[in-house]
Amino acid sequence: MNSLMQDLRYGARMLVKNPGFSLAAIITLALGIGGNTSIFTITSALLLKPLPYQDPQRLVEIDMQRKDEGRANPGGFSLGRFEMIRDHAHSFSGVAVAANDTMNLTGGGEPQQVSIMRVTGNFFDLLGVTPQLGRTFAGDDDHPVGKPVVIISDTLWHQRFGGNPAIIGQTINLDSLPYTIVGVLRPNSQFPFAGPGDVWSPRYFEHTLMSTARLRMGVGYLTAIARLKPEATVKSAKAEMDVLSQQYSQENPKAPDQGPNMSAVVNNLQEQTVANIRPGLLVLSGAVGFVLLIACANVASLLLSRALARRKEIAVRTALGAQRGAIIRQLLTESVLLAFAGGMVGLGLSYIATHYLATLGAENLPQGIALTMDARVLLFMLGISLLTGLAFGIFPALQLAQTNVIQTLRDEGRGSTGGHRRTELKSLLVIGQVAISMLLLVGAGLLVRSFSRLLNVDPGFDPHHVITMNLSLPTVKYSKPEQQIALFDDVLRRVSTLPGVQSAAVSAALPLTPKRLTPILPDGMPEKPLAERPFIIIEAISPGWFSTLHVPMHSGRDFTPADKIGSPNVVIINEALARRFFPNQNPIGRHLVMGRQPASEIVGVAGDVKNSGLAQDPQVQLYFPFAQLPWGNMNLLVRTAGDPHNMVSSIRAQISEVDSDQPVTDIRTVEELMDNSRTQPRFAMFLLSMFSATALVLAVVGIYGVLAYSVAQRRQELGVRMALGAKKSDILKLVVRQGIQLTAIGVLIGLVAAAAVTRLMSSLLYQIGAWDAVTFLIAPLVFFVDRIAGQLPAGAAGDHCRSNRSITLICS
Repeated sequence: MNSLMQDLRYGARMLVKNPGFSLAAIITLALGIGGNTSIFTITSALLLKPLPYQDPQRLVEIDMQRKDEGRANPGGFSLGRFEMIRDHAHSFSGVAVAANDTMNLTGGGEPQQVSIMRVTGNFFDLLGVTPQLGRTFAGDDDHPVGKPVVIISDTLWHQRFGGNPAIIGQTINLDSLPYTIVGVLRPNSQFPFAGPGDVWSPRYFEHTLMSTARLRMGVGYLTAIARLKPEATVKSAKAEMDVLSQQYSQENPKAPDQGPNMSAVVNNLQEQTVANIRPGLLVLSGAVGFVLLIACANVASLLLSRALARRKEIAVRTALGAQRGAIIRQLLTESVLLAFAGGMVGLGLSYIATHYLATLGAENLPQGIALTMDARVLLFMLGISLLTGLAFGIFPALQLAQTNVIQTLRDEGRGSTGGHRRTELKSLLVIGQVAISMLLLVGAGLLVRSFSRLLNVDPGFDPHHVITMNLSLPTVKYSKPEQQIALFDDVLRRVSTLPGVQSAAVSAALPLTPKRLTPILPDGMPEKPLAERPFIIIEAISPGWFSTLHVPMHSGRDFTPADKIGSPNVVIINEALARRFFPNQNPIGRHLVMGRQPASEIVGVAGDVKNSGLAQDPQVQLYFPFAQLPWGNMNLLVRTAGDPHNMVSSIRAQISEVDSDQPVTDIRTVEELMDNSRTQPRFAMFLLSMFSATALVLAVVGIYGVLAYSVAQRRQELGVRMALGAKKSDILKLVVRQGIQLTAIGVLIGLVAAAAVTRLMSSLLYQIGAWDAVTFLIAPLVFFVDRIAGQLPAGAAGDHCRSNRSITLICS
């Protein structure tokens, strides 16, 4: 222990004695360790830390998967299927479901649309979640005859009710119906697998858009979770679900969520929650790991350069009896001290970066999981600092510990520097740095080219000068279809006549986002059960929707006010549907069956629009008139002559004239919707580009260091060359050639590694292959900056040798 403390004190004095070297090493290590700690904070919170529920490893999510055209798509979980699993499954100690919805909260302030989660009465008990005030659901809370009750979030409690502790037992109006508050959830109680919620209701069987009968007929809209019994496993539960699925199909042959294309899926709840973010996190973890390797190589190079000044010190200590092990221990102690200093600075950088990344990637990360730096993150930082210190310190320590005492003292007396083996080691470190930097540059280049394609993609509509906002009608106040139609017709009439408004329309879904799927049966297709028919995207729109978004109509006509309840059913299809079901035919006048509706006539063919996000090809889709199948939750789209944000207050005023209790929410332009669709690729591109730039800077610094070190060792040789008539340009070429050789070898190795590794990024790319030739050609050109890094020490060497030619010859 005394020896260790002595080594620590001596090491600290040596670092303080060389502030320039120490500062450069600490900053370099802080970048590498800080980046790794930041990404580990996110990885730990999402992938390693268990969900904040009781015994979370026993929780699973149950879903149905449908195979359409060779692709597996979520098939939805219906009420009937849930009730069968609840009553007959033996693998679970409990099963619960949840469904997203919205309701209008009125009374006690401005009308407010709130997000409501409809759940089974056992939902919170199954998860082991307890409220901060009141109770969870119990008794007949989830029965139709029970008193309507709700649990509210801590956020809504404070924002709407001022955190009043007497809130329990009070009544609030949701969609004009009274509900009694029985509980308030704890702060930050979130459920990322079920979606955001302001209010929680145990009336899971109710829905604002459809009857209970229709739900039991197979409309899938539920998220199902379950708790495994102690003796059950995910595999055994999956096998039981397959058996129950067959039984469900036999008992419900006409249900759309049964059939040979449907299969049950049982996954660990945490794994399913983070499934979409896992690939990106693994790529980023690898990237920051490479940055740390480059930082270690840089600091190792600094230590090797510093060894020039310490060779005599080590030789004297050896001559005085110091053992080789003691010298290695002392040098490693100094390296570990450097690493811990860099780790502490990196921890501060990581804290700032984590908060920034949480904000930047808010829409790409699962909601409700806190990204906090805890004891696990601190232990990671300490562990990686220790390993880093040992990693970059071991080779310089071994090199110095092998110092030949007699030869070193004689060389120092003559002014020689020696160290050919150290030059070779530093060259290998530089080659490794360049190779890793090249790998990261190629990865960043692929993401940049992919994102540029995404920026220039044609969505199939004109997004400029269009504002959108959501109107969700309360089912009690607007229970009849005629009432819903009348309100939206009145709103459209008023808004369309506003100065500065060019056109207006309503649609159930926002641009780029599908909302509903349904089975269809086009003319010419043999009769099939609902479950075996192709499922496609359907959209309810008003007349003028195509002209408002500037979607071209290739043939046929648009909807008109005459297309309403009581008139013949009509639909408009997109080009993708026409190509798939009516190839080389004119679909106008043909018919198709949509779900359980009567056959509809095709009256138009519209151009394809991006209906599943910008990165996805347009999917098969049809449009039907809103007035023929009303929907209580619609989006208003308004095209304006100028800045659409300037029209928001006027549009709100017109809606208030129609219904003063109707809230207007989710106000965004279509351009903002498109920008949001790019958030995930932008987030990945930004992070990998940032890490690549850091790696490139470190690699350039490393090349500069090794060339400067080489020049210092060859000063006698260069002096002789100058004395014998060599020009400064010759010396410059000699040293630059060395830098180019090291860079070329590193680039070649990096390209080979990139070709093998970048295929793991395929899921993050859009219209770019993992082996994109342009990226692989452009990335090496970036390293031409290394010429600058090579010219500086070479030029300095030429100037030094020219001005000190005679002195150099005498010293040699």
